[in-house]
Amino acid sequence: MTRHPRSTRPESGAAPAFRATPADDPAGPRELVIRDGADREIGKIEFRLCRACGTGHVASVTVAPSWQGQGLAREALHRILPDDLALAWTTSRQTGQGRAFFAAATEETGIDFPAARPGCAHLRDEG
Repeated sequence: MTRHPRSTRPESGAAPAFRATPADDPAGPRELVIRDGADREIGKIEFRLCRACGTGHVASVTVAPSWQGQGLAREALHRILPDDLALAWTTSRQTGQGRAFFAAATEETGIDFPAARPGCAHLRDEG
């Protein structure tokens, strides 16, 4: 079967790669992008961390439909959780699918991910 070159369907043997972008300032927006073997974006988690206040905020988690159900969002979430300190996390408004995802993440990690405004002024600052 021939695949269209712009297809985002999983291809056998092509392990996704996770690439983080740094924030411009310590509490600034960051993202962890998931790319397929052809270097196409297939998912992303957008987040902010404030180490000074001990808070984190997940703004969005997306995975292309054809790649869902493979644990990519779960892996991305684990990759953004710092090993060196426990943060109080919040998330943006959650869809039904998002609520199920974050409930599973809470059960797995022991970290609460409530849908709420960011927990500190540094993360609420959009600038």
